[in-house]
Amino acid sequence: MTVGPGLIDVHVHGGGGHSFFTQDRSRIEAYAAWAPRNGVTSFLVSTVGNGPDETEAILEALAPAVGHTSGAEVLGFHLEGPFINPVRHGAFPPGMLRAPSLEEWERFDAAAGGNIRQVTLAPELPGALPLIHAIDRAGGIPAMGHTDATTAECAAGFEAGIRHVTHLFNAMRPIHQREGGPIVAALLEDRATCELICDGTHVDPAPLRMAYRVLGPSRTVVVTDNLHLAGMEATSGRFAGEEVTVTGAKAAKADGTIVGSVATMDTHFRNTLEFLGVDLATAFRLCSTNPAGVAGAAGRKGQIEPGFDADMVLLDGELRVRLTVCRGEVVFDGR
Repeated sequence: MTVGPGLIDVHVHGGGGHSFFTQDRSRIEAYAAWAPRNGVTSFLVSTVGNGPDETEAILEALAPAVGHTSGAEVLGFHLEGPFINPVRHGAFPPGMLRAPSLEEWERFDAAAGGNIRQVTLAPELPGALPLIHAIDRAGGIPAMGHTDATTAECAAGFEAGIRHVTHLFNAMRPIHQREGGPIVAALLEDRATCELICDGTHVDPAPLRMAYRVLGPSRTVVVTDNLHLAGMEATSGRFAGEEVTVTGAKAAKADGTIVGSVATMDTHFRNTLEFLGVDLATAFRLCSTNPAGVAGAAGRKGQIEPGFDADMVLLDGELRVRLTVCRGEVVFDGR
């Protein structure tokens, strides 16, 4: 048996049939009760609405859940959008996207009660740099993602305050020998941490290992990018009004666009050892300690140390979750 700090997911849109694209707080509470079976003891609610009014309403409705769920703890919000590049919108409908706006950001921040920990945006968009400054001043982490930025535009974003990169490789300009773009810029930016989705579908294991060799254990953050379909037997579902099909770990639209992963966090943890070639202690760092820093909880989460929350996971010899403890309480017992 192996005991380690509880896993922390800073990029997750739901799971177990529960979606975060909602104003229904009970969906968050239900996910928090379900997630510990996968070793998750805390998480960021990753969400955005269809327009600023809906985004504001979602944040306002869900804000009371921060720090007040049974089971896995809500550490705050990750706002993935709406300030992203339409060229790299991924699974988000173009109608959900907005130009960077300080006024809208202030509305969102107020609605969330100051609990927005991460904002994914495209630094090349007009108005993005002042917005990056504002997010940084408010205590959030500006994150580069869903971007078509050039290397120079990425550099400007990092200078403005970007300190994190959302799902490296996915929904961003690919590498070209004459224009490295966001992937190369992110790998070379020592001030930034980078998310890696280790489901074996979003990114092939070879580039994941290449990225890890550059990033090392201090700058790598493993995330799931899970949808509500994660951890279920469903072969299909809906996202943003469109039909999606589940194949293996992948949920995709009819045109092949990946909508998200259905491989749960414990699967990502096991894949981290295989894909990145790391040991158990390092895998816990990438799946717990480093995510705690992104979520603003480095002083109380992500390590088994005196003074930290008693969030722990017990794994068997095959690294399957057998017991999960959240804040000193056994919330999942699969022994």
